[in-house]
Amino acid sequence: MLKTKLMLAAVTLAASASWAQAEEVNLWVRTSSAAVLQALAEKYNTAHDDTVNVTAVIAEQMVPKLGAAIAGGAPPEGAVLDLIYLPTFAANDTLEDMTGFVEGLPYADALSPSHIRLATYDGNIYGVPALPDASIIAYNTDLFEQAGLDPEKAPASLDEIVAAAEKISALGDDIYGFYFVANSGSWLIYDFLPHIWAADADILTDDGREATIDTPAMRETLEDYRTMWQAGTIHPTSRSGNGNNAVEAFASGKVGVLMTGSYIVNLLTSTYPDVNFAVAPIPGPTGGQSSFAGGDTLAMIKGIAPEKKAVIEDFVKFYMEPEQQVFITQEAGMPSRTDLAEEAYANFDPRNLIAYDILSKARTPYTYASDELFVSRTGPFLNLIQSAVFGDDVDGAIETAQEDFTKILDRTNP
Repeated sequence: MLKTKLMLAAVTLAASASWAQAEEVNLWVRTSSAAVLQALAEKYNTAHDDTVNVTAVIAEQMVPKLGAAIAGGAPPEGAVLDLIYLPTFAANDTLEDMTGFVEGLPYADALSPSHIRLATYDGNIYGVPALPDASIIAYNTDLFEQAGLDPEKAPASLDEIVAAAEKISALGDDIYGFYFVANSGSWLIYDFLPHIWAADADILTDDGREATIDTPAMRETLEDYRTMWQAGTIHPTSRSGNGNNAVEAFASGKVGVLMTGSYIVNLLTSTYPDVNFAVAPIPGPTGGQSSFAGGDTLAMIKGIAPEKKAVIEDFVKFYMEPEQQVFITQEAGMPSRTDLAEEAYANFDPRNLIAYDILSKARTPYTYASDELFVSRTGPFLNLIQSAVFGDDVDGAIETAQEDFTKILDRTNP
């Protein structure tokens, strides 16, 4: 009888273990990150009994689609979001608190600071870095040398970029000193705002509730850009082009300095190997350096079942392992952990380390109205840059931006 009971108990435990090992979780990810995250999920699924299913969602549809799914009571267990949206989802009480899990990781202090900051609301952490990136400048070393500039010395200030752009543009009618994507708010927070941060200023208060547009750093930066535009040293398609146009222009060898991101190193070396270039942090008007910390953060939807929560936490631990961090670096350009530089970049172009090292100083605007303030094509940030750089009234552009920012913040702050 005892033997029978023991056998039944063993069968019950085995069945229970089997059931516990058969969990499936669904992760929604934006299309730009889908390939890497799908590959990581496949690696995880091969090595585990649990399954992580990845669903790609068009980036522009992620926020409204996820919001609708949550409101309708049928969301995925987790989502990998552009980090700029974490404050809004956290403030709306739609994300699972991950504070204990994140702080319990042995490498917690090595996680991208800006990703953790954007995932923090009311003292709690609601996400963990997944695929970070950072903004930098790239400069054509051949053009620098031809213009009498030291190709081994990166511009240490925006003022130096202005001077370099003038000398490079003088090399020929079809050569331009500078390129930035001017018609996209997303691009401008990526590569314009770091000038402001490098000067120890900001466009918002730390809590994201008030606008601080009118600063000496903002005025100096706008004036430098305006000077380059009026001098004809900015590539003409900067005003209307996109990121692909920017890469193509730089890859043609006819642009001296490009405002870009960490992805550029692997892209140029693999696709345009004949371009000789170096990269550097984004400087402020008179010095300093900073970067925009971009990329993705993994979050869980509030109310997730404990057993499914455990699977997602296990998946995070899996992709944070050194082997997977090397894979992420290979595929996306930058690991989630800042303590793995030597291992992650051992077999890659050392220029990647420039962006990696600046990640600790990188920032991201903390706001509950990212789309309205920064992303919208009719938003106040894009209007500020367009009006001040290409228009005639810097003072008026700054004043209008301050007013429009304030109206939006007053309406959207929780």
